[in-house]
Amino acid sequence: PTQLAELRMYGLSWAIRSKPEWQRKICDPEIIEKWRKEALEQQESIDLAEKMTHNMVNYVLTELSGYARLSVVESGIECGPFDAIWYSDRLISNETSKLLRVAVARPVTDIPDESKDWHPGSNGQVLDLVHPSLYPIIYGRTLAGSNLQPPQLGDSEHYANYALSSRFCWLPSDFSVDATDGLAKLVSPYINNLHPTTHKPLYRIIESVLSAFIPVFERVLSQINGQDQDLYRDVPPGSGRIKVERTKLLDEAPKTFPEAHEEYTGELEKMIVPYSLKGKTIQCIIKLANIRLTPENPEYKGGSWHVEGMFNERIVASGIYYYEEDNISESRLAFRVTTGPPVYHEQDDELCMDILYGMKRHATPGQITSAGRALAWPNIYQHRVAPFSLVDRTKPGHRKILALFLVDPSIAPIPSATTVPPQQADWAFAAMEDARADPGSLFSRLPPELSNAIRERLPDAFVARAEAEEYRLRLMKERTRLVEVHDRKLSHSFNMCEH
Repeated sequence: PTQLAELRMYGLSWAIRSKPEWQRKICDPEIIEKWRKEALEQQESIDLAEKMTHNMVNYVLTELSGYARLSVVESGIECGPFDAIWYSDRLISNETSKLLRVAVARPVTDIPDESKDWHPGSNGQVLDLVHPSLYPIIYGRTLAGSNLQPPQLGDSEHYANYALSSRFCWLPSDFSVDATDGLAKLVSPYINNLHPTTHKPLYRIIESVLSAFIPVFERVLSQINGQDQDLYRDVPPGSGRIKVERTKLLDEAPKTFPEAHEEYTGELEKMIVPYSLKGKTIQCIIKLANIRLTPENPEYKGGSWHVEGMFNERIVASGIYYYEEDNISESRLAFRVTTGPPVYHEQDDELCMDILYGMKRHATPGQITSAGRALAWPNIYQHRVAPFSLVDRTKPGHRKILALFLVDPSIAPIPSATTVPPQQADWAFAAMEDARADPGSLFSRLPPELSNAIRERLPDAFVARAEAEEYRLRLMKERTRLVEVHDRKLSHSFNMCEH
């Protein structure tokens, strides 16, 4: 776990890097000294365990040059508030952003209210435009060229059973990344839940947004490359009881606190193991959603803590582009990560956990938040949308997002829209009617009784909307259990009893 003083170091660094023109300001010795003085003065009223020493403050200030070297001036890509989180406020061009807003507004949101797909359980606030839980792979129901089966765990993959679904898998699409310019191009025939003809303009825009995210994903992967950091790996539970006598002795023992190096030692650059997606075919799961607030329903209570997907999808990183907001209060995305007790402390050293890390028994780690923008992070972090509300409660407000979930590019491809045909029955019916009306189509030449027989068989080969919505509820129930079990795993991470 990260110690409280170190979290304050992260906080100081992020506060400075959130300032306008911070990269210019860190070159001014007078500004640096001003920040140093302010930071040290603020420590006077802070508890000893959280207090930053002179070395800690100096380390943060000298570390800023390392953050500056990792930034990309042209696209605005910078390190986020915590390890392996990257963001940019100008990653997507104004032109692409405008095209996205227009493309989404016309064919996707301009539909009757009774036909809108409000996310189940969202109190009519989250409008799903494209969601992977609708028409996923349904093992035993989805038809494909090869018999679809749940993934099998290898001997070296010690994943918890609760993280593997035997019933469902989100359906990604395949994109090729050019070996020279790094631009992404869709190679699958479709994106799930986004009709390739009706929503054709969105296909090109999603390619543009994903292309912009490629260098961001590369940086996320570069910081976790080679590290065994999967949240789904199961940890044997502890057992035993609290040692009251030992805790009392620890309480009476002398206490020492960690110290930082006197100045930055290049650790940021050392954490980077370069990883390139150029020349690869990657798999991405696409999501488009709006959060809408009204004067009658003015507050969004926030989401639940979760990672994206299950073991089936093998999602390694997430990217979100918040492309439009109106009349809502500051909105944040909060992060937390599971971890175990440090090996260099005694069992039941709860006093140390409380003082150094701020953790009581069964406590969860602190959270780090970031304002909405284009950002990406590894799927080892749980995240949740923090609560927000209308600013002017007499008018409606909204927030619109495009999410990209990157499947682990280092493994064999999982089933995708390249190998699994569309399952939407309404797509199939519409295509059949178009073919019947096209004089050049072979389908139009079939005898009526044969074409009618084909039409009658379509429900067996495809999934009707009502059936898809029922499967979505089952999928959501399954993944809700994953969140609940995972929360219990998190709360048990610091149960420091004898094993």
